Amino acid sequence: MKIDFEKLPCYTDIRKSEKREMNVKYDFANEMYINGGGVAMGALALKIYNAQGETEYTEQECQLMQAYINNSQFSPIFIESLTEILKGE
Repeated sequence: MKIDFEKLPCYTDIRKSEKREMNVKYDFANEMYINGGGVAMGALALKIYNAQGETEYTEQECQLMQAYINNSQFSPIFIESLTEILKGE
């Protein structure tokens, strides 16, 4: 799956009626790098941080992202937006 964390479409409000592109690359990668567990999570954080535009992520990497955001302190808007992308919606 290809994802561009520099232009991630995120909801703008609770109604989910509009989205806007947000650059979440640094914040997401940094959070995973600081608070994630294991070598795979660290490698994924660096991959996201070093990505230029749309980048291909494996199914395992997508599963790691989903597991991480499900147990994170990110905003519900970010969690729901990224979850939709990871599910291909």
